[in-house]
Amino acid sequence: MQQVTIVGLGLIGASLGLALKQLKNPPRVVGHDLQYDAATRASKLKAVDKVERYLPDAVVGSDLVIVATPVGAIPDLFARMAESLSEGCVVTDTGSTKREILLKAQELLPSRVAFVGGHPMTGRQTSGVDAPKASLFQNSVYCLVPSPTAPTDAVDTMVKLVQQIGASAYFVDAAEHDGLVAGVSHLPYLLSTALVRSLAAGPGWREMSAVAAGGFEIATRLAGHDPKMFADILATNGDNVVMQLDRLVEQLECFRNELVAERPDLFKELEQGQKHRLEWEAQRRRAAEKL
Repeated sequence: MQQVTIVGLGLIGASLGLALKQLKNPPRVVGHDLQYDAATRASKLKAVDKVERYLPDAVVGSDLVIVATPVGAIPDLFARMAESLSEGCVVTDTGSTKREILLKAQELLPSRVAFVGGHPMTGRQTSGVDAPKASLFQNSVYCLVPSPTAPTDAVDTMVKLVQQIGASAYFVDAAEHDGLVAGVSHLPYLLSTALVRSLAAGPGWREMSAVAAGGFEIATRLAGHDPKMFADILATNGDNVVMQLDRLVEQLECFRNELVAERPDLFKELEQGQKHRLEWEAQRRRAAEKL
């Protein structure tokens, strides 16, 4: 690749730029972001070689265009860049849901380009603005969701990119992807937010907040993330999230029924939860060792 355009220079977009610039033969990276602070930061970090304020000009001549914005903005960006995309260009995204994005890509992008959806399963660990870093994708899973018309060479381009930034490509179709992330990404956000809202609306919150420490901080960390971004995500994956919510409510009801008993015995349920968590941690370690 001679030139790559990154649309959206937040944590993911700028980190991708930094990772690309560390390659042995790095491409020229053009950045685009309507937020002045994000664009300025990406330039200072040298995540991009040039910032282009006008989107059509930013994608001209690029071999790869990465759209790293919230999912709600992606369809409009597809429409605005469509006429300026070069023949043979590969377009990808980093959105957290895939069904609607793939449909919009087929509808709005010209046939002369290939779309391969993407979703890096990584991100910031705390609320607020974290510094982009080239190592953000190391040892992570990077979901790839090619459109039905994407040629093999376009898919190969994305696989190579994923490997070069230190991640592992995970192929999945759009419907399955959205079902999976509903449970492990979108439901945790809602659970975190629900916990904060429930406690803050109840009696004794002032006193509770004064003594809240590590457990509360860990359990509610996701609630500090961008509500607009998650509102867009949930709007495009409501059916899957509802299914996961129903399963969670069943589990909470199980806990509740035990607690209202005269002598609750939750040890087996808690032990099973610990077992599943430890198995997941071990699986992640094994996967990281293979990369």
